[in-house]
Amino acid sequence: MNETELRCAAKRTQKADCVAWGAKEFGGAILGDARRTERLTEMAAAASANPHGAITAVFTGSAEREGAYRFVENDAVLLDDVGHAAHVACFRRGESSVVFVPVDGSSLSLPAAKDNPRFGPVGTDDSTTRGVEVMSAIALDEDGTPLGVCGQRYWVRKKASKGRKASRRRLEEKETRHWLDVLEQALESHKESGSSAVPWFQLDRGGDFREALLWACAVPAYLTVRAAQDRRVMSPDDTKLWDAVESCPVLGEYELTVPKGPRRTARNAQMEVRATPVVLVLGEGKESVQVELYAVHTKEVSPTPGGEEPVEWLLLTNREVRTLDEARRVIYGYSLRWRIEEVHKTWKSTCNIEVSALEEPAHLYIWATMLFAVAVRIERLKRLARATPASPATVELRDDEIRALLALRDPKAYARHNVPTIAKAVLWIAELGGYIGKSSGGPPGAITIGRGLKKLAPVVQALNNVSQSGK
Repeated sequence: MNETELRCAAKRTQKADCVAWGAKEFGGAILGDARRTERLTEMAAAASANPHGAITAVFTGSAEREGAYRFVENDAVLLDDVGHAAHVACFRRGESSVVFVPVDGSSLSLPAAKDNPRFGPVGTDDSTTRGVEVMSAIALDEDGTPLGVCGQRYWVRKKASKGRKASRRRLEEKETRHWLDVLEQALESHKESGSSAVPWFQLDRGGDFREALLWACAVPAYLTVRAAQDRRVMSPDDTKLWDAVESCPVLGEYELTVPKGPRRTARNAQMEVRATPVVLVLGEGKESVQVELYAVHTKEVSPTPGGEEPVEWLLLTNREVRTLDEARRVIYGYSLRWRIEEVHKTWKSTCNIEVSALEEPAHLYIWATMLFAVAVRIERLKRLARATPASPATVELRDDEIRALLALRDPKAYARHNVPTIAKAVLWIAELGGYIGKSSGGPPGAITIGRGLKKLAPVVQALNNVSQSGK
């Protein structure tokens, strides 16, 4: 192989390294033209290396920037096709018998949308803040490590029509329909992925509505939702849900480590567990229907600090619960629901999606979808370093990212082509982002990891350039 051929081979290897994560995430997208898919994977990889909500901050070269704008503004690029590729890829990563799927909604407040009628109010109908609403689903493996995004819907909120109660509106007229949209979207992607893992959806109280409970009784998946309504129960007695559960015998107790929060004191709480099958009545009169589910109740029974309410959840699930271990499995799954809130936070605070100046919601959705996948990746790095610290860094990081880290932090290991553990690699990335060990208040978090990835990117590029030159 002559020098020209060597340089061409090095260039191909460099490009493959750079887009490896983007290709894994979005390489299966069918966009009508292979060049569009290639552009998508390159853009996603660039956003992963330099997370930011402004396209101009991610793509600094004029040609790259122009290509990025043309892609998100191309009417032939459909959001569902872009997202679907990542959703299928996500489920294919799952290797356990169950994947937990937290689902939750959020809002994107976009200062650039202030006087733009194409966006809608965020928060209350009278809010002056404008932006878009979003419902997202991510998949987690059994230890709670994110696998990827597996469902997402965006919409622009309109002012509610007056004079008609929400309870009398059809589902198509309610925002709750987006819960079902995302559940169906994730289930379809799971089926296409061929994964043998059973999805187990985790919904907060916003998901406690009639259609979601009916859906849970008709699909080949598990669902747990935190009860928000004290519904009528026909069995075990004709009573209300809370009364029916609290009258059941205690299955057992366990100790829960309660972390410190804004209105919560860190402590070890003694929790009491009850569970029972229930026949719930959904609706009233002729339109009422009955569904068979299981109710799991866990409540803190040890003394609580002054002014604090005890920890308490009442969960409804379509998974059979007869024993304490089965009840605790349901409780554990729901405890992972907070992972979706962490991803939403990283999407906004670390990836800065809300600084986007894109003027069309449809264009924003394409870019936001890429950045959401980046936010999940940052959270995945964070959790991998904590859950499986001894795993090799190659479990998530690209070869060129590892080489750059070694060159910066351990030149001798770089010369030997060593591979650090994922915990060591994430620590190095976080240190680049300003992490200073225990003084930072805990293990590396999303903010310092995101900053570190940005600082690592030019080093990766420099080493790739040297490799490409044949030196």
